[in-house]
Amino acid sequence: MKKTALALATVASLAACSAHDHDDGTPNLTVTISGEGAALTGFAFPAASSNDLAFVDGWDVKFDRILVTVDGIRLSDNPDTSPTDQAQTGAVVATAKGPWAVDMSKPGAVTDIKPRTQVSPLADHDHDHDGHSHGATGKDPLAQPLARFDALDGNKSFDPAQRYAFGFDIVRASADAELTNLDEAAKADYADMLAKGYSVLYVGTATFKGVDCLSSDRSYDFSKLPKTVKFRFGFTSPTTYKNCQNSDLRGKAFDGEEAQRGVQVSEQGGTVAQITLHVDHPFWSTVDHDAAELFFDQMAAVASPDGTLVTEDLAKLDFTSFKDAEGKVLPWRSCIAAKPVKSGARRFDSGSVAVDPNGAPESALRNYADYVTYQQSTQGHLNAAGLCAVERKFAAPR
Repeated sequence: MKKTALALATVASLAACSAHDHDDGTPNLTVTISGEGAALTGFAFPAASSNDLAFVDGWDVKFDRILVTVDGIRLSDNPDTSPTDQAQTGAVVATAKGPWAVDMSKPGAVTDIKPRTQVSPLADHDHDHDGHSHGATGKDPLAQPLARFDALDGNKSFDPAQRYAFGFDIVRASADAELTNLDEAAKADYADMLAKGYSVLYVGTATFKGVDCLSSDRSYDFSKLPKTVKFRFGFTSPTTYKNCQNSDLRGKAFDGEEAQRGVQVSEQGGTVAQITLHVDHPFWSTVDHDAAELFFDQMAAVASPDGTLVTEDLAKLDFTSFKDAEGKVLPWRSCIAAKPVKSGARRFDSGSVAVDPNGAPESALRNYADYVTYQQSTQGHLNAAGLCAVERKFAAPR
């Protein structure tokens, strides 16, 4: 058995023992993955508390499956190589190879890994920049374990005084993937992902539950939109996440960054690094993560008459000026009293990302399907809130 990076491929055998059985006092790192509570329970409307994310336009969204394939978990020297270019690091010092297929909407196969981490600067059950809730360590106790590093390449021991750059890949579905926590329905959907080359698949239901909603156009008849939408969004968006920031670390971050980069193992034994995927990103109204809000009306507006919706349907929409299936301008709507309704026609913000309906996909966002995929590809994080440098391995603006 390789000592450097042990892939947790045999879930049953891991379930028979806890992390403490491995914790012999030697520094090591276990890598898990989580979609946080939103992946497990969806986005309720109305939200249970004002701190919880909710769709401004009154939709309750639940997920049947959120499938993703992870590979190439990497540790590298010197995460601080360049203060102005987060993607730059030193040499790779350890790698765990999958690939692993995970259903983010289901709890992980093992739930008793107890992280021993640096004290987080976030308060208990605080919220990160996107409003995602998490505990003091920033980790989900129901996360899915993927790999454990007992040492670096060449059986070199971890240096607990050193931070290591942390990165990982989201890749296309693979016939070689370890199906970690997939049930039979998820396995069937994963076979479909494999056939179509998807790297991520969302399957779920959106139900309109808004009351006393306000609109930017009182004459618009929202009742013609379906009240229930069954969606199936397949994303061909392989992405590499590099040199992630880590909100568990207490040191001073570089200017313009929210936390120090990398992971640092405990000298007393096991540490956990959690790959976190924020599942709300495809529904964002702007590329500015500090200002993003969730909306679904624009998706419901192009659902088929039977209330089904696939990614290809979104390609019919111009996100700079949304229209419904009848070609009528779609106004804004707010069903949350604390969220004033926006004025004018509904349009989403791409910031500095180029937009050109007739452009090449590698140089501009052409339609709403491109926009949603671009947003989805930003969802990879470390330990709940840590931002990573993003390298898209598909045709998309840089």
